[in-house]
Amino acid sequence: MTIYLHSIQIGVLLFFIFLFISLIPYLIVQYRRYGRINFWRFFVNFSFILYLICAYAMTIFPLPPVSEVAKMTGPKQNLVPFEFVRQFILYSPFNINEPSTWLAALKDSTFIQPFFNLLLTLPFGLYLRYLFKRSFKQTFVLSFLLTLSFELIQRSALFGLYPRPYRLFDVDDLMINTLGSLIGFGIAVIFSRFLPDLDATKVESSRVSLSRRFIAFLVDLVLIFIIGSLFLPTGYYSELIILGLVPPVLKATPGQLLLRIQIKAKNRFRIALRQFLSFGNFALIVSAEYFLQRSGTIPQDQLGQNFLLILLFLGLSLLPLLDVLIAFLSKTRKLWYERVSDTEMIAKLKTNEE
Repeated sequence: MTIYLHSIQIGVLLFFIFLFISLIPYLIVQYRRYGRINFWRFFVNFSFILYLICAYAMTIFPLPPVSEVAKMTGPKQNLVPFEFVRQFILYSPFNINEPSTWLAALKDSTFIQPFFNLLLTLPFGLYLRYLFKRSFKQTFVLSFLLTLSFELIQRSALFGLYPRPYRLFDVDDLMINTLGSLIGFGIAVIFSRFLPDLDATKVESSRVSLSRRFIAFLVDLVLIFIIGSLFLPTGYYSELIILGLVPPVLKATPGQLLLRIQIKAKNRFRIALRQFLSFGNFALIVSAEYFLQRSGTIPQDQLGQNFLLILLFLGLSLLPLLDVLIAFLSKTRKLWYERVSDTEMIAKLKTNEE
């Protein structure tokens, strides 16, 4: 059991690395496709990834020392079907005429190992039916291929990284794992009718959530960093281009275009005004950073005044956060510079052709 828990811990760690890398792309796709984030769909999708990573982790980890594997002399594979049944009959304490042995038989390795193999792929069948809407035949084929990949990874000695397999290639595992997925498929058929429909969509609204705008802003920051690092002498130029010059022309920043949102205004001058005013938020942060760096070079008698300026601009830097909170509580979701410039963010609704 300790080995399984250790493997699951590794799988969870790998999952969080995957989540960190894939979260923003996933949110972009969801906003472009649905115009919103369905948190139940989000949970189901990433729980499937978590399950799949942990399932592979349990078949691969823990990794033994190479020298220890090189000394192994046991069998590399079992190609005899139902060998687990023979092992249970021969070595299990189970006796049908003695109820006192039943519990002991359930705790014996001859039962626990096949049972855990059954449970290992049971969620896979659930996900194939509920998340991917696969048929019974498709579930059978995909489940067999999944468990075959488990066994081939083990039989290949982890793609040749070890001198020989450190786990047994077992045809019984192919059968038990596939059966586990089919059981999961059956459970999903029964209970999916009580679960939310993942394909259900709401009428798309033109209102843009603050989270959607934030993702677009992150995309813009990445572009600013890339352009400023590779093509321009300073990041301030790329910031001026991405956030200052592009929006009046395209009525959106590149990140907003990617998230299918745009700036609605009476004319392009108001869009330019909006972007110019938005730089005020950055100016507060840049000013605080400037005075902070300045504290290391100015005379000692000016440190007190410089410290007060640092506190002043850090305090003023909290105002944009307060503005976001006010916008979150308001119906219009407008930030201060949008209210001043009389502009707003709207979603580009999909047309029938799209």
